[in-house]
Amino acid sequence: MIAYPLLACFFLGVTSFFLKEHLRAQRILAVLGSFSVLMISALQAVVVFNAGSQHLSFGGWQPPYGISFHIDLLSAILICVSAFIYFCGTTASVAAKISKAELRGYYPLFHFLMFGIFGAFSTGDLFNLYVWFEVLLFSSFFLVTVNGKQRAFAGGFKYAAMNVLASLVFLSGVALIYSSTGTLSLLQLKSINAASASPTLLIGIGILSIAFLTKAAIFPFHFWLPASYPLTATPIVAVFSGLLTKVGVYGLLRVLAPFNDSMPLALSLALQLMALASMIFGVLGALSQDNMKGILAFHSISQLGYILLAFTLNTQLGIAACVFYMAHHMLVKTNLFLIVSSIETTEGSTAIAKVGGLLQKSPLLAVLFAIPALSLAGIPPLMGFWAKVFTIQGLLQNRSIAAVLISLAVSLLTMMSMLKIWLGVFWKPAPDETLPAKNSYMKNWVLLPLALLAAASILLGAFSGSGLAIVQQVATKIMSKESL
Repeated sequence: MIAYPLLACFFLGVTSFFLKEHLRAQRILAVLGSFSVLMISALQAVVVFNAGSQHLSFGGWQPPYGISFHIDLLSAILICVSAFIYFCGTTASVAAKISKAELRGYYPLFHFLMFGIFGAFSTGDLFNLYVWFEVLLFSSFFLVTVNGKQRAFAGGFKYAAMNVLASLVFLSGVALIYSSTGTLSLLQLKSINAASASPTLLIGIGILSIAFLTKAAIFPFHFWLPASYPLTATPIVAVFSGLLTKVGVYGLLRVLAPFNDSMPLALSLALQLMALASMIFGVLGALSQDNMKGILAFHSISQLGYILLAFTLNTQLGIAACVFYMAHHMLVKTNLFLIVSSIETTEGSTAIAKVGGLLQKSPLLAVLFAIPALSLAGIPPLMGFWAKVFTIQGLLQNRSIAAVLISLAVSLLTMMSMLKIWLGVFWKPAPDETLPAKNSYMKNWVLLPLALLAAASILLGAFSGSGLAIVQQVATKIMSKESL
């Protein structure tokens, strides 16, 4: 069960490569394969919740010598949400009719991207986390450029250059940690007493944190994200926005959180300032855009600032809010980008000025947009509201009044940018030059993944108390020296 998501993605990737001349077969295989991964991941999450962590050592070699997978509650949650996004992403990709990209290896690359994501969330040691990061980087770079546009190659270069640099930094941190501890096992590193940790170990953790912050697109390491996301095929951007940056946050939770009690005050303040700067810069960048993909790309930076801000609180509630916010952002941002993909498929553009009148054309699509947009802005009773409430509660516990005020102001500006899309795309009349819709929204089955993601946001908002209890268990174990 632990290895199934990886084996399935690897099989799907290889099989799709050999079916490159049979696009219909690739599409069917992608939808059915991703659905099977979702079912197994959901079952795995139930097993972990009821029976505790699951461990797999290949060849019988135990840490620190062998390759091992370790699925705890945090991993199970992220794998399950990722599998849900995987299924929704493949379904939306089939409906988006991006045949030029599909014929250039879109589906094999998509499956290998998920192969890397599931591996990163499953691995039990730092070196293999680095390996999975490289699998992610390789797949995602080609997915950025798979549409063949010249501007996409320029954006892809910035994306690759920054992430390759982050990988080199990552590897340097891994070397320092191994030289000081003799192990790269995440469980063994977690058990080290922070008070007795060597300076070399702490320096290595600090270097790793820089790599994770870069991969999470936190200010000032953020510029690769708005340079690449708007130029990438919209369905895959939905998966990118939901998953790629969260791997960086996951690294912070695994490596830095257990040592938060020994973190220098200057470093803690620096992380908080970076979080607040990401929130402000991201939302202002979103307001300055006139393209839906550009607005959502900058919002990814802003919302990641919220996640990092909760992480820096170094309290159980703060870490719990961080994990809850991660899950919220993964679902909502994927949903919003897939809605933009649906609009692009039918209207032929993602520019606000070139689209309009969609409220009359498809009231259902308008509702499906309103749900994640309101959740992103933090409107009750949706999941995003509770994610912000838990974060603000943690800030109030730490008496961070200035951060609370900034958080509320950024939420207001987020609502303004969502209104910019709503008024420009759904409310205003269609421009005269707008071509007739290619397909009927009501009959297009691309609405299925949109409805599923919207329902998840509503349900997790309705059962936010149970969700908080689960992520508080995760936070307690992350901050302790025990195995999850």
